[in-house]
Amino acid sequence: MTSLEVTDLSVTIGSTPILKNLSITLGAGSFTAILGPSGCGKTTLLRTIAGLIPPSAGTIRFGKQLVSVSSLVLPPHKRKIGYVPQEGGLFPHLSVGENIGFALNKSDLTKDQRRIIVAEMLELIGLTKFIDRSPHELSGGQQTRVALARALAIEPKIVLLDEPFSALDAQLRNELREEVSLLLKRRATTAIMVTHDREEALVSADIVALMRDGEIVQYGSPAEVYLQPLTAEVAISTGDALLLPATRGKNGILHPLHAQYSKTRSSQEKSEQGSIVIRPEEIKISMKKESSAIASLITRLDYYGHDAMVELNLEKSDFLGAIRVRIPGPVHCSVGDRVFISHVGPIRFFPE
Repeated sequence: MTSLEVTDLSVTIGSTPILKNLSITLGAGSFTAILGPSGCGKTTLLRTIAGLIPPSAGTIRFGKQLVSVSSLVLPPHKRKIGYVPQEGGLFPHLSVGENIGFALNKSDLTKDQRRIIVAEMLELIGLTKFIDRSPHELSGGQQTRVALARALAIEPKIVLLDEPFSALDAQLRNELREEVSLLLKRRATTAIMVTHDREEALVSADIVALMRDGEIVQYGSPAEVYLQPLTAEVAISTGDALLLPATRGKNGILHPLHAQYSKTRSSQEKSEQGSIVIRPEEIKISMKKESSAIASLITRLDYYGHDAMVELNLEKSDFLGAIRVRIPGPVHCSVGDRVFISHVGPIRFFPE
């Protein structure tokens, strides 16, 4: 197992800065998801760790080994990195077995030793009978498994996965990401996966690192980044969120789901303007009036079976936006119903 430490990493391509003083430390054997929108620098970070792009500044360490600093950049073939690109990147003219064994050809292993490793990898991914197949004879999920086996065959210090499930349909994607996550954890392999799919990041990884404009803006466990976002933007990037206007003053934090919002908001002396972030599942719906609950009218209901997303308009409020509430099934309300809602989650206030 190998830890990874990236410190003040910067990458400039041409005259364009891509990564900007980026720092992150990942424990040995951890599975980390780098989550961010297209163009934020995720793949550049992966390729720089692999040694495929030289950094402009900063350091990269694999455990105690310094692999990248201004005066030293260890070439990719000496870093012992397993790399799984988008859509697998298998060699079309080689068989499944030859693809897996490709990286072993330059090693000091004998032909028999290489054959044994290939057989072990095929058994690991459940494709023993496919050793002589060509890549075009495999399904998308099978191709991804072979690409992962090829990356693991060299016993890498770190495995890098660049959106490995992006070409798969939803059901296969869910099944395969679970398989890959369990496989990497079983082998205690340090792994980094880049993705723009927030569900994929939260479900698969031990650590989620959120990237924006070439920087890591927050990282921690999935629960930490989801429940304790450092900014409203981070909150929105990790899941459904309501961004509501709020003021903080002598009367506490007032927002549209607070019973006193419309009455006392304007009278708050020395109040601080800002917003709060609420998750849709942190709002309770009741058919009967409860203390401090807000009367609302259901204007839309999207039913998913296991739960539903309800959209409401508040009555007697100067907040005119829609409120979204996630409720578990079975659903006992419908469009047009008058209901009462209350906030039952934490208050996340972000000043302007």
